[in-house]
Amino acid sequence: MTLPAGSTHPVPVPPMAPLLGTLALLLLPWIARGADAGAAPPYLPRKGLALTLWAREPEVADPVALNFDDQGRLYVAETARRGTVDIDIRSHPDWLVDDLSNRSIDDLRRFFRTRMSVAQSEANARWLPDHNRDGVHDWRDLMGIQERIRLLEDPGHSGHATRSTLFYEGFHEEVTGVLAGVFPWNGDVFATVYPDLWRLRDPRHTGTPVAVESVAHGFGVHAAFDGHDLHGLVMGPDGKIYFSQGDNGFVVRTREGATLRYPNTGGVFRMNPDGSELEVFAYGLRNVQEIAFDEFGNMFGVDNDGDLADERERFVYITEGSDSGWRLHWQFKDRGWRAQTRVPDYNPWIQERMWVPHHPGQPAHITPPISNYSVGPSGFRYNPGTGLNDSYRGSFFLVQFPVQKITSFKTRPRGAGFEMVGEHVLLSGMMASAVSFGPDGALYVADWDGMWNPDGKGAIWVLDDPTVSGSPLRREVRDLLHDGMRDKDSSRLQQLLAHPDMRIRLRSQFELVRRQEGSLLVKLARDTALPRLARIHALWGLGQLRLRNAAGRLPFTDPDPEIRAQSARVAGGLRARSESPALIRLLADPEPRVRFHAASALAHAGTPSAIPSLVTLLESNNDTDPFLRHAAVHGLAGIGKVPPLARLASHPSRAVRIGAVVALRRLGAREVTAFLGDADPAVRAEAVRALHDDDGIPEGLPHLAALLDGNLTPEPEGVIRRAISAAVRLGGEQEADRLIRFALDPREPESMRGEAFEALAAWDRTPAIDRVEGMVRRTVPLPPASSGLGRSRIQSHIRELLQTGGTVLSEAVARGASENALAVDPLLLQTLANAPDQPAVTRSLALRMLAAADPQGTLPAVEQAIDSPIPELRPLALELLAAADAKRFTERVTTRFDLLGVPEQQRVLALAGRLKQPALDSLIRREAEALARGQAPRELALDILSAAAGRKITTPSRAAEPVSPPSGGIPPSPLLRAALYGGDPRRGEEIFRTHVTAQCVRCHDAGGEGKQVGPVLKGVGSRGTREYLLESLIDPSARIAPGYETTRVTLPDGDLVEGRRVEETDASLTLRLPDGEVRSIPKAGLQGITTSGVSSMPPMGEVLSPFEIRDLVAFLAAFQ
Repeated sequence: MTLPAGSTHPVPVPPMAPLLGTLALLLLPWIARGADAGAAPPYLPRKGLALTLWAREPEVADPVALNFDDQGRLYVAETARRGTVDIDIRSHPDWLVDDLSNRSIDDLRRFFRTRMSVAQSEANARWLPDHNRDGVHDWRDLMGIQERIRLLEDPGHSGHATRSTLFYEGFHEEVTGVLAGVFPWNGDVFATVYPDLWRLRDPRHTGTPVAVESVAHGFGVHAAFDGHDLHGLVMGPDGKIYFSQGDNGFVVRTREGATLRYPNTGGVFRMNPDGSELEVFAYGLRNVQEIAFDEFGNMFGVDNDGDLADERERFVYITEGSDSGWRLHWQFKDRGWRAQTRVPDYNPWIQERMWVPHHPGQPAHITPPISNYSVGPSGFRYNPGTGLNDSYRGSFFLVQFPVQKITSFKTRPRGAGFEMVGEHVLLSGMMASAVSFGPDGALYVADWDGMWNPDGKGAIWVLDDPTVSGSPLRREVRDLLHDGMRDKDSSRLQQLLAHPDMRIRLRSQFELVRRQEGSLLVKLARDTALPRLARIHALWGLGQLRLRNAAGRLPFTDPDPEIRAQSARVAGGLRARSESPALIRLLADPEPRVRFHAASALAHAGTPSAIPSLVTLLESNNDTDPFLRHAAVHGLAGIGKVPPLARLASHPSRAVRIGAVVALRRLGAREVTAFLGDADPAVRAEAVRALHDDDGIPEGLPHLAALLDGNLTPEPEGVIRRAISAAVRLGGEQEADRLIRFALDPREPESMRGEAFEALAAWDRTPAIDRVEGMVRRTVPLPPASSGLGRSRIQSHIRELLQTGGTVLSEAVARGASENALAVDPLLLQTLANAPDQPAVTRSLALRMLAAADPQGTLPAVEQAIDSPIPELRPLALELLAAADAKRFTERVTTRFDLLGVPEQQRVLALAGRLKQPALDSLIRREAEALARGQAPRELALDILSAAAGRKITTPSRAAEPVSPPSGGIPPSPLLRAALYGGDPRRGEEIFRTHVTAQCVRCHDAGGEGKQVGPVLKGVGSRGTREYLLESLIDPSARIAPGYETTRVTLPDGDLVEGRRVEETDASLTLRLPDGEVRSIPKAGLQGITTSGVSSMPPMGEVLSPFEIRDLVAFLAAFQ
């Protein structure tokens, strides 16, 4: 049943709940005693901190997120759907284009029901268990697994959870994702799980909700990647609930009737606790799993990378209205997905360097990351002020799930933004998923206790400084949170606005707001004798009250720059246009942070009179600070006056013109076209992006396509590609003519001429995928007036293109003609196939097209190619001969098999395994017997065994005798044992870099410093035998690569040191500690040394075919 936003229904008490609660009371003290038994925990905290077990399975299992309420009760989001029924498109690459076509949850539902219909049950059974046990493998099985919210309590403050309650179990429609966020607030428990944000009502804190309400619906319109969920619930300083979403996109209708439509990216939202005023705060994020505010209300997160080569995760400062640049389709713009998308692998995210910190020439519409940082970020928290100890005040804490560590760092201002400082490892060895500060000031850590998928295990650990645990200040915080603020008088609340703990300050602020203490808050905000933080909270309270008359009393001229900045921020929130003059004056403030907040506030409180000053800000900034540029653009776009922005096309400052383009882009104004002729290439490029990207500006596309009429040689590749794409999107005769003229123009870059040809070749393709961005542009066929225009232009000029173009263009033409079955003169193809100056791929394509057009007539050319000096042509020619005349192929290869090279012999055996020819069966038997005698080339072992299996030919047992792996583990299967030799290193590299399921580059780097999850592969071929490489692929945990196992040393005094082994001698052991320090430890007197490790890499035998593994072994072996 689908619940619309705002609907409610009663929730029955689970009949087993009382029994479970009783069992929990009996079992948890036993677990606590186990934790106190004195055994060293398996994880290593930073020196000075202690780690203790608080709860573990069966009381908690598979924890994803956790949050405390003010009574000290811990709510845990537990998942069973991840990896079981939460669809990941990487497991179904042939579904990709259909999934990218989805634009709503209804689309997604239809997509699932079509792809997993009853009629597909037999095919579905290969991957989809019959979860609902109805005998059919269909979409209904996605509803057979439920998510859980667990409630853990320690009412006696014993140091261990003594009560476990199943608070709620449900969330299991076919389109439901993973429960990835839970947040209790004032008797409500908010939960995030695609496609809804839920509110569970428990006003009496009974531990059982009385009603469940869908607050908002429409999140996650694509299946895309699992783990890219709805999550990150947190209370903001403005009394609004904030939460984040991964890049599966959203189309959400708010209670007020607005539609929030960003179907191809992720972002951050905010709303009032009653669900009203839901809005997009920021967008362009890939998967910020949790967000955190510092004490000044600045929002930060750590965004996941796109699993693309050479790219890294990002620490981001998330500001209102910001676009961080990421789009869902970027992750499918590499060679690994080209078979599905059939578009070039040009990727704006990578090629235009949006993923790195600010640099000259970077696209200006984004706010770039502060730094590239972390591996697999998940849980993220900020110290509320009394957590751990004083040295961690002002610190952030990040869970890095796949590399089993939690790190901590601080920020310091840098211009209008920030930089990261003091990063170090806080805890290592744990595959944690989330963290949360408890009312007691300790950091509670969710231990996933497994690999990638749920396994029914899990634990909650407490990380703390025992020297301050239970201090009077900590106890005060706990008691204040538990008791609440309603019984506190105004004087006490004023004092608490300056409390060291941010949670206490916020609740005091919220209570003053509840009491409508506007006059008092104004007084406190203006009182320069009060502590800065107390005044800031007073300002935030005024913003919550929305008292328009308070805006005129904000301390805009305060001597403290932070008070000036916060005053501007509040004025913007109040939409106080009367304060536009004050905000304009702040645009000239000496502090960049003040200027930033003033400019951003003008988006809501500005008038046209602010435009000149915002332009001056852009000019003075001169594109040096991207956050100041964003704030000015945000202000200009919020004021929303197009004509003044259009007139800036003649402004002498390049920075102003760029800012104007970005502001016009946000307004969807066609006046962006005036900047296409700008003298500066950066301005032109920004205008091109504005017209083309995302939904673009349709009225401006003709102007963009018209760029093809001029000489585009000086323009960057991204500009030319977008002009070509615009012509395709317009789809008229004029655009088809432009593309063919461009393809024929020798002045233009040859690669781009080839792109123009391929765009024409794909003209009619449906669904139509944008050749630059990778998003689905059109899902219905072209109208008759446009259909066939691309093909007709090509047919008229293909000879000219092939005869006058260079090798790059010829290859593009040949590929486009082959993929789109275009008719080409056979004589021209024969000339191309035999041309020695053409690359092998072009000649191969020409030969394939010849054979497709006239299989019998092409036989002489095919047989000639079998003896070609070009290695790439010979196996293809054998394949084409077999397809045209199986008997002739058999006669030729059986008499000449021993004379063929290994690649040709491999192709013959592959074909022999599929052809029903007795003579080929005899060849397979002969080669199998030779293999058993040790007389067949070892490079053919896999091919022989595979061909025999294909023809059901029994092979001698000695043909694949066991090969003992180096570690003495279980030998691989016969086919995998035969994968040691005979692979193609080039194909292996392609698998390494592009295989969408194996995803090698997600964790490994082929050279350089690596990506930290897995070892750098540079030189791996010289570090181990092929047997070692094969074993590492099919049984990654059998022997962890040196330096990637965990070594734990027990020092003479009993302290533990843990790290990765760097070097060992008879006298000492050198470890690289989790914080990067390299430490040499004398062996004398050590109490013990243990080494262990479980690889997070999945066994490749479950992902790749034996032939793919053979190619990968060849690639790695060649990596000397």
